[in-house]
Amino acid sequence: MVYVLKIDMDGEKKRRLLEKINAKARLMQEGHLCIESALDVVFMIDTTGSMDPYINEVRDNILRIIEDVLEFSPRIRMGVIAYKDHGEEGEDEFYLTRILPLMFDRKDIVSFVRSPDLYVGEGGGGPEAVECALHEAVNFNWNGTAPKAIILIGDKPPHGVMDSLRSCTKMHDYRKEVEAIRRKGIRIYPILCNSISETESNFRWMACETGGEFFYLKNISDMRDLLTGICLKETGKLAFFEKRLLEYGDLTKSKKKILLQLSGGNQNKPKDVCDNVGG
Repeated sequence: MVYVLKIDMDGEKKRRLLEKINAKARLMQEGHLCIESALDVVFMIDTTGSMDPYINEVRDNILRIIEDVLEFSPRIRMGVIAYKDHGEEGEDEFYLTRILPLMFDRKDIVSFVRSPDLYVGEGGGGPEAVECALHEAVNFNWNGTAPKAIILIGDKPPHGVMDSLRSCTKMHDYRKEVEAIRRKGIRIYPILCNSISETESNFRWMACETGGEFFYLKNISDMRDLLTGICLKETGKLAFFEKRLLEYGDLTKSKKKILLQLSGGNQNKPKDVCDNVGG
């Protein structure tokens, strides 16, 4: 978008003012200007083979998720980190991480999530490069004053939980990355899409360390409302979302449980409690 200014002033002043206005417009469009953001949220998604049905659920509903969130909290920036693993089933043949920076533009977000370039369904088996995705998230252009959240959707832990930390070829330590995320005031909301105990323990630890909340997704059809609910919890609009679900007759038993957990939250548990959860 380029603005044309019709004001009676000398040519040089007009040129400088137009440059400032257009530069601000470009920054807002690209998501680099976040002064008015009510929330910065990053969807961190495991795109390996075992996650196929869950990611398809996100893809099918991403536009409705965005519209649901913006109905109650219109000034939200969203970003995406898709990740696979090291080796031929990920980094060598496809990618390690694919990134969409934080932005307001819903069209770009939907296009990225639905893009065939994500190669959803490729890879799988053992830990995944969660630590590399966390490292990418640390370096995002986060708003210093707005609430900040990472919604982690996956079924495997990072390297260093079930295997050696050196299994990460980039030498990223998930513990250090989580600490860096915590220092930035970003909450991690992990959503577990299976019943692997090592993953559950690690995901619970990430949530506890950062003041987020762990969720075990039992019904895949609840994905849309869970993602929406996490965003609206962070903006203080969760009660309005719950009221709408109730009015439309969409408040199922499983959704009631999710909303109850969200409304209670995991607000800054003492460090010793987090230590007992385990990383």
